[in-house]
Amino acid sequence: MKPNDGVKPADEIDESPLKLVSKQFLCCTPIRLIRWHGLLEHELNWDEQAALLDTTVDHPLVQRYPLSAEYQAAFLKYIIAQLSSMNAEHHDRLMEKYCAMLSPGTELPLDDPSIGLSYKHYELPHGQGVISLKESGAFVSEGTTGLCSWQAAKALCEHISNNRDDFHGRNILELGSGVGLSGIYLAKCYEPSIIVMSDCHSSVLSALKENVRLNFPNAAPVECDNPLVSLLLDSGNTLMGVMDLDWQYISASNLSQLIEPDVIVAADIVYDHTLFPALLSTLNYIFCLSHNRCKFVLACTERNQDTLNEFLQLLITAKFRINEETVSPSRHFHWDSSASNIRIFTISRAFS
Repeated sequence: MKPNDGVKPADEIDESPLKLVSKQFLCCTPIRLIRWHGLLEHELNWDEQAALLDTTVDHPLVQRYPLSAEYQAAFLKYIIAQLSSMNAEHHDRLMEKYCAMLSPGTELPLDDPSIGLSYKHYELPHGQGVISLKESGAFVSEGTTGLCSWQAAKALCEHISNNRDDFHGRNILELGSGVGLSGIYLAKCYEPSIIVMSDCHSSVLSALKENVRLNFPNAAPVECDNPLVSLLLDSGNTLMGVMDLDWQYISASNLSQLIEPDVIVAADIVYDHTLFPALLSTLNYIFCLSHNRCKFVLACTERNQDTLNEFLQLLITAKFRINEETVSPSRHFHWDSSASNIRIFTISRAFS
C-alpha cells in the first residue's frame, strides 16, 4: 500500500530548517530530494553560510566518519549555484571545501577505498541517537548488492518506528541484514532480548560486524561456540549476534541454540526467484522452531510484479497468511517514496 504523506511530524515542526537539512545531508539524501525548508529562498550571509557548513560538511560526525567525497562535492556545488543565482558573496570556506573535494587524489580514510566505501549517518527519531554505517555507493560491489542500505530497509525502519509494541523486547532474527540499518535500529531503540543479524556473503558480514561494533562501542563480547556466529555482543539490555546464515543449509545452522525468534524481519530479499525455494525452506524451518508463533515482517521494492507475486503465491501454498501493511511516510529515514514502489507484508501461520 502506498504511503500516506500527510501531516508533518511533530519533531519536524520543532526543528530548525538548518537541523532538518543537516539530517538529510548526513544520510546522503539525493540532492534532488533534499527538502530545504526555505533555507535557500533568501540570500545567506556569511554567518548563515558558516552555520550551514558547520552542520553539514564540517559536522563532527562527517569529520570523523566521512561521507562520499562525490556526494559532498555535489551538495556544495548545489549551494554555490543557488547563492550565485542570488548574486550572493560566497564564504571563503565554502569555496575552499568545494575545491578540496574536486582535487585529484582526494581519498577517504577508509580500510578499502578500492570498493568505494564511505559512511552515512542516520539521526533517529525522538532523540534516540545516531546510526553510523559504512556503506558502498555502488549498486553491486564485490559481487553483492548487500553493501548499501536500500529503500526498503529505510521503509522497514519507518514501519518499525510506528509499530513499537510489535518489536520492543522481542527475540528478533533479521534475514539478509546487509550493512545493518534495520537490525542496528532495532537493537538501539527497541531493547530486543536478542537480535541476530544474518547474511551469507563474506564482505557483507565483515561490513555488518564493523557497523555493529561502531554503533555499540561499549558492548561486551560474549563467547559463542557456533562457528557461524562471528560476533556476539551484550549491550546490557540486548544480546546482538552476527551470523553467517546460508538459506540452503538452514537445517545445519544450529540456529535454535542461539534464538527462538518471535519476529523475523527482512528488506529487499525477494528480487531473485531462484532464491525462493531456499528462502521458503528457511521460513518453514524458523516457523517450526517457534511452533508457528512467530511472525515475519517483509519490506520489498516491487521491481517486477510477477516476481513478487510468485513469492507470495509460494507462501500461500505453504499455508502462510499474508497481511499487506500501509507503508509509513518517509519522515525519519529519507527514502524516495515517489520513485520506489515499496510494499510491506506481515506474514504468519496458524499456531500448531
